[in-house]
Amino acid sequence: MLDIKKIRLETPGCQSRIHFNNAGSSLNPKGVFVAVQSYLNREQEIGSYEAAEEAKVLINSFYTKFSELLNCNESEIAFIENSTRAWEMAVHSIGWKPGDEIITGENEYGSNYLGLLHLAKQRSLKILTIPNDESGTISLGQLEESITDKTRLIALTHVASQRGDVQPASKVGEIANKHNILYLLDACQSVGQINLDTKSLKCDFLCGSGRKYLRGPRGTGFLYTKSTALKALEPVFLDLHSASWTNAGSYEFVRDAKMFECWERNMAAMIGLATAVEYLLKLKVEIVERRVKQLSLNLKEKLSELTDIKTLEKSDNYSGIVTFTKTSISATDLKDELQKVGINISVIKQRNARLDLGKESTGDINRASLHYYNTEQEISEFIKELTKL
Repeated sequence: MLDIKKIRLETPGCQSRIHFNNAGSSLNPKGVFVAVQSYLNREQEIGSYEAAEEAKVLINSFYTKFSELLNCNESEIAFIENSTRAWEMAVHSIGWKPGDEIITGENEYGSNYLGLLHLAKQRSLKILTIPNDESGTISLGQLEESITDKTRLIALTHVASQRGDVQPASKVGEIANKHNILYLLDACQSVGQINLDTKSLKCDFLCGSGRKYLRGPRGTGFLYTKSTALKALEPVFLDLHSASWTNAGSYEFVRDAKMFECWERNMAAMIGLATAVEYLLKLKVEIVERRVKQLSLNLKEKLSELTDIKTLEKSDNYSGIVTFTKTSISATDLKDELQKVGINISVIKQRNARLDLGKESTGDINRASLHYYNTEQEISEFIKELTKL
């Protein structure tokens, strides 16, 4: 059981507002703020290089904590400044040839899809987009039927920003493994609220953000790269951290996930994210996942009782993300009005999810995203305010 009262006391933002924007950026535990502040104080007191040397164990704990969280080796984890950059590092490290094919889903995150379009244009690649089935998840049958001898990568977003259905990531991994195809899973919205095991997911890459459900600082992220996949990859950028200069005319990559890192990093933020992961591990991710699903189901049931509200999730595999439309008010006005009474939600623009929301012509929608520190009472308050608008 989670001690919600204690957790909320350790989350100062809970005292002043209802925060249902965790898929945007969650509220940090007090310990994360203290860890970042303490390190920055030491930089000020003794110098940045010296503070990093002094905090070597804390900095290295980033890799040990993530290896525990994701059930992988420390050498398979890299610190990257955000999830999108981690995703790009993975995609651009593959040795593409003209005519190669990439398979993705219609729920793919907008920035990722733009990245695929740009890469396809640069390298003369082909993108195949697999539609969702009636449950709002990628059609596994069509996915497998679309694979050819030109398919090099399957790129999947685990939980979309615009719709909270959880994709069958492990089953996609089985298909990718069966056909010996690289598999990239964007776990930006799932890591921290769903238990992720890279062994059962069977992915070659997994990227995520620190600021969302992990409750870390902004400007932090990570990239998991399977050790067997690393051997065939080439990083886009190199420095003396990611490679060694063997002689005047040659060099060698670091042969672990640090090939994707730069020497110059935000050490304070890195320590902050490691602290956030440690906090999560102590709570136990499995317990967090159950709590988030319970709250999400509670919210969905209450929203279904309102005649002018339509929720957009289609599956029974809930995440903490609940998206909806309200007929009597625009998505932006609804967000603004709720913010006036101390409730945070967000707006998802239809133009940023053209393959999904655009296909259904939903218009802009609202997103309420819950985390384990939210409460049933907050959900009731949220519903009460919704009915007033």
